[in-house]
Amino acid sequence: MSCRFALAALLACAPLSAWAQYPPVVTRSRLDPSKGVNFHAVLLPDTVYVGQQTTYQIGVFLNQEVRQRLRRNPEFVPPDTRSLLVYELPEAKAPLVGTIDGRGYEVHIFQRAFFALSPGRYEVPPSRLTYSLPQSASFFSREENHALRSEALTLVVLPVPPAGRPDDWGGAVGDWSARLRVDSTRGRVGDPLVVTLRIEGRGNVTLIPRPRLAVGWGNLVAADERVAFDSTPATLRGAKEFDWLLTPSVAGRQSVSAQRFSYFDPIARRYEVAVTGAIEVTVAPGDRVAVDSAPLVVTAPSGPAGHGAPPLAVRAAMGEVHARSWIQAPWFLALLALAPVPALAGVVARRRRRARPAPSHASQLAAAAGAGDGDVAVLRRLVHDALRDRIGLDAGLALAEGALVAALRHEGVTIDTARRAETLLRLLDAAVFSGVRPAGAPSAADLATLCASIDVEARQATSRPHLRRVAPGVLLLALGLAVPLFARQGSDADKSWAAAQVAFSSGDYTLAERHYFDVARAQPAVPNAWANAGTAAWMAADTAHAVQGWQRALRLAPLDRESRDRLALTRAVQDRGPARVPPVPVQLPAIVLLIAWLAGWALLARRAWRHQPIALRAAWLVAVCAALLVGASWLDDIQQARDVAVVIRPEPLRALPVLGADPGPAPLTGEVARILQRSGAWSLVRLDGQRQGWIATELLLPLGGD
Repeated sequence: MSCRFALAALLACAPLSAWAQYPPVVTRSRLDPSKGVNFHAVLLPDTVYVGQQTTYQIGVFLNQEVRQRLRRNPEFVPPDTRSLLVYELPEAKAPLVGTIDGRGYEVHIFQRAFFALSPGRYEVPPSRLTYSLPQSASFFSREENHALRSEALTLVVLPVPPAGRPDDWGGAVGDWSARLRVDSTRGRVGDPLVVTLRIEGRGNVTLIPRPRLAVGWGNLVAADERVAFDSTPATLRGAKEFDWLLTPSVAGRQSVSAQRFSYFDPIARRYEVAVTGAIEVTVAPGDRVAVDSAPLVVTAPSGPAGHGAPPLAVRAAMGEVHARSWIQAPWFLALLALAPVPALAGVVARRRRRARPAPSHASQLAAAAGAGDGDVAVLRRLVHDALRDRIGLDAGLALAEGALVAALRHEGVTIDTARRAETLLRLLDAAVFSGVRPAGAPSAADLATLCASIDVEARQATSRPHLRRVAPGVLLLALGLAVPLFARQGSDADKSWAAAQVAFSSGDYTLAERHYFDVARAQPAVPNAWANAGTAAWMAADTAHAVQGWQRALRLAPLDRESRDRLALTRAVQDRGPARVPPVPVQLPAIVLLIAWLAGWALLARRAWRHQPIALRAAWLVAVCAALLVGASWLDDIQQARDVAVVIRPEPLRALPVLGADPGPAPLTGEVARILQRSGAWSLVRLDGQRQGWIATELLLPLGGD
């Protein structure tokens, strides 16, 4: 991404020698006085905690000479940081103008806020600056282009310390305060109230998870979320509001108790708790519960991680491999391509009679023998051409050099036949060149018999005995190398399967999930491996990976009722939109297409060879099979799960691929989305209900891509 900055007019201010008043990129950069333009970058700070902001500052230092010569705005290209969340901070209204080390400079500052979501060491590549300067003072002077690069920086991200971590901490990092409010302090049994918890302060408000809210005298249903940014030129601030619909079920004077919100303060390096005040509510008696305020009840068997239902069972055996759809198999495509050949051959045979191939020279010589003695010149040409066709020998040249016998012997002809050939050909030459046919001149029958003997005795020119000997050895070697690889893969999968079964039976669902996913990645065409991986993830309270496992199992075996029922346990919709898997066997569309295509062209070939028209019927066959091919390709795309992903964590969709864009609806954890476009660290997704927007790619778990 590139952006142009506008150069403002000079701003009178104090000299820049008062270092403490200016941004760190000004005070920390070492300028080269020999250069008219200096370009530097800093990270503040360069060591942060997960979720803490670091500010990336870029400084463009223009001396007075360059400033006066510039005709157009320079172009600034920020670094590509795909592994970090980026937020554009507002630019300063005017550049800084003053003196540094006795030289006048105009300084332009640009800033971005970086947030890392996982610990580690991140490399920030250099930014680039390009500008053009005229080569002389003339208005029509040509311009010379210049390019500069800033420093490459390193960001160290530390994990949030576990010491002192509250049990209710959900991952919030920053400096926050909390406030609780209710839309009305007077209510009625059955009529919903709106309870709002507002979290505001310094930090990335989009990363704040929904806090827990407990009320004993009514039913709670989570509602909307709203985010508001209030960024200064250096710090990202804002507020996030969470709404709940509270439906009172007990009349009287009730109280929404004070709520706690735990967060980690990276500046103080300790955990803090923001506490709201309690709110008193007077609830009048009511005679019914409003339908639109009834709480959503989801009865879902789940593991011990807070779901409170009996554990799900896993499948005991790994089961068989389910083949992928035939629609992209080479043999399948070859059958489709070869099916029309007989019918087309019949059409061509009906329209055009094939020309008979010319008889070979040996055949012409045999025909001349049957017709009696002919012209010796014709016989000489035929026998010479027949020998050239059979063994590639120029008999006339070999005979003149006295090498005919050796040449024939080299081709495998016996000594008697070679000597007889030399004798007959010399007599034939004498008869041709003398102009008179002598009494001992060879006849056509003698020459035909000679060619037949040479044809039988000479070695075959197309034989490749060495290839026939080598090919089986190469095939056996390839099989010998491939078998251990497949055996090793199967052995590793069996070991991981056994370890997963033991871990699941002992209640270590996290370890079982890891082992089951190892099996699924090693054997991606085994539905039972994916189904058990999803069940173990569900028991470990990992909804996103549970949906991934069950979805993959269902796409391999669309008639698997158990995987379909377990997907229904999640809150996210799994039977509409990108998540829907039609209950159609994987190979059924390909089989129907293949049978229809082969049978249709077989009938058309029969008509073609009977000299009957087939054009109209072929057009209908192609149209019907094209529709079947489209359907089979659609089902194959569903099975392959191309550009389909599971949402790991609910974050609002953005109108643009930037952190500060307007937020939209937030998907549920485990919801399946189709990826339409990727841009850096962002992905444009479409969800069920025509919801569409940008979301961080790291919040998506791909379903396909084996």
